[in-house]
Amino acid sequence: MLRIALAALAMLAASACSYGSAVNLAPMSARLSNPVIGPGDYCEVKGEAAPFIVAHEDCAPITWDQATRTYTLVDPDKEDGHDESIQSAVISLGSGLYAAQIDTTADKDGASHRSADRYQLEVLFAQGNAFAMIPPLDDDALRMLTKRHAQLKFKNDPAGRPYIAAGSADRIKAFLRDAAQTSLGLIKERKDEDRDKLSIGVLDAGGAGEHPANDQQTKDIEAILKLAKSMTPDWSAAPH
Repeated sequence: MLRIALAALAMLAASACSYGSAVNLAPMSARLSNPVIGPGDYCEVKGEAAPFIVAHEDCAPITWDQATRTYTLVDPDKEDGHDESIQSAVISLGSGLYAAQIDTTADKDGASHRSADRYQLEVLFAQGNAFAMIPPLDDDALRMLTKRHAQLKFKNDPAGRPYIAAGSADRIKAFLRDAAQTSLGLIKERKDEDRDKLSIGVLDAGGAGEHPANDQQTKDIEAILKLAKSMTPDWSAAPH
């Protein structure tokens, strides 16, 4: 479900739900100068051959700030008026794959949180006005992946999860592309029955109810599926 994908982004500050890094992969010069997806309400997609949109009240509002080149995602489940928005800087990893980075050094109240893995990264597909979060690898799979990227330096956070301690931007991007492909491969092989499936969100109008995808939405959904399949041949990435 899209809720799973949005929760993953909203929990980027927790290293177990993302890829931690001591390296700033998204300085201003590296950020997208224009939004890769348009601002608005993003709603869950169901089905593949004849997709329909679940445009209830839990669609996620996403905004774009040109001055900082950042996206802000508001948690649709926020309670009591608390601001649960998450701001992320997005960079391209090539071929429709992107990384969203959150700087966790300060919270909404301005309190400082110093940690070595201050940056948290999530990988996603984006095309047209649709996106799909790729589930992060669990600790064991991540440890195995680090062995293939000896050019990067890794350390463990307090929970024992590896994070990127040092390395060039190009090497880190290669690592994130590899992580995304590995994650998609695990979904394909269903090695872990509890893993999230690929979840797609598409631009719609929150509160519009359930309805078939229109022609443009269908085109964007198909583009996301095509990107996923290009990284994992012979796999159907049908969303929930």
